[in-house]
Amino acid sequence: TIAPLLKGYQVGFEMGDTGRACWCLMGRMYHLFFISLALDSIQKELEATIHVMTQLKQDAARLRIIVLLTTVKKFLGIDTEACDETMDSILTNAASTRDFNLVAHVNLMKLEVFVF
Repeated sequence: TIAPLLKGYQVGFEMGDTGRACWCLMGRMYHLFFISLALDSIQKELEATIHVMTQLKQDAARLRIIVLLTTVKKFLGIDTEACDETMDSILTNAASTRDFNLVAHVNLMKLEVFVF
């Protein structure tokens, strides 16, 4: 499922459908995370993905990747206090805008860290 998601990103980007392209890229990143790829390599890909999504102005997908990157950094023990602040900030903003899907997503990733 990983190779087709990268292809979906490339095709979407070439066709000018940056929204769908970024959703394919986001799906790819979550698949890489959940198949237990080495966290340091996922971190590098996530940072590159955030850069791409920022350039393409895909804020909804970018926020989900930021949540995933923050989770990866917590697992790696990188600046865990800042990671907590980032998650809390996203959670507060999502709740205030009534983006309950993002609220659930942030809480799911917090639980992932807690259980691990």
